[in-house]
Parts: sequence; structure tokens; C-alpha cells
Amino acid sequence: MSKLITTIPAPAVLTAFTTAINTALTPLNPFKINLTDEEKKGTRSMAEGREGYARLISRIANQFPNSLSRADVPSELANFLDYYNSLEANKMALMQAMETIEEIQLGAATDVMTLVDRYTINLQVSRGNEGSLDLAMGEVDQWNKRFAHKTEPATEIPADL
Repeated sequence: MSKLITTIPAPAVLTAFTTAINTALTPLNPFKINLTDEEKKGTRSMAEGREGYARLISRIANQFPNSLSRADVPSELANFLDYYNSLEANKMALMQAMETIEEIQLGAATDVMTLVDRYTINLQVSRGNEGSLDLAMGEVDQWNKRFAHKTEPATEIPADL
């Protein structure tokens, strides 16, 4: 199997990306909120598919402001909906970046394990000829005993059944 990652960027590229993301988040710090678990569970929020309903109520409220209580200002709901929409655009951009990073990381992890498997086979073959390699591979043996995927041995069905 060929490698999925053909070029590894310089560490400065990854550091610059991390710095750019952190810098991009800085302007949102004054607006950041931290909800408690109770607030996350116990509040009624605009669930998926309810934005259209909220926008309809906003349009009606803006058309009939005199039907609301005096304390209500219909533009407040419209402003929150616009804000929500802007945040959704930010969220989509971050999700796209996250997907890109996850796929690159999966490719790198796949390449890592491809090389690990190949190196392990070669080292296992060579360990019989070199005592210090055999000793070093003892740690690999211990690792495999502890963490290797354990499966039940297959039971053979006698041919005469």
C-alpha cells in the first residue's frame, strides 16, 4: 500500500496554523459564555429545524409590533437571529477546518501503522540473529501481551460431523 501522506509540512507551518486559529478566537473572548450542565440541559433552545419557525415569528412580530407587550422590541429577536446565523457561518468554517485536519491526521496514522507493521515483521525475523535486538523486542512482546486485540481461538468442526 502506498503512503497517504506524500509531504510532511515544516513544523513552522503547523505552528503558524495553530497561532492563526488562536488569534482568530481572541476577538470572541469578550462574548464568550460558559454554560453549566444544568443550563445546557434545562433551557429551551432553538433545536434543529426550528430556525424557520423562529424567523416566521420574528417576521410576524415585526409586522405587528403593537400586538406585543410594551417591553418587547421585535428587532431584538431579529438581531439574535442574525447573530445566530453569523455564528453558524463561523461554525461551518471551523468544522471544515476540523474535517481537513482529521483526514490528514487519519492519513498520517494509517501511514504510521503501515510502517509499524512492516518494521515489526522485519524486526521479528531479525531478532533470532541478534541478541540485543531480541532483548529490545521483549518490550514489544510485553506491549502485545497487554494491549493486543484478543480474539477467541477458532474451534474446528470435525470433518466427520
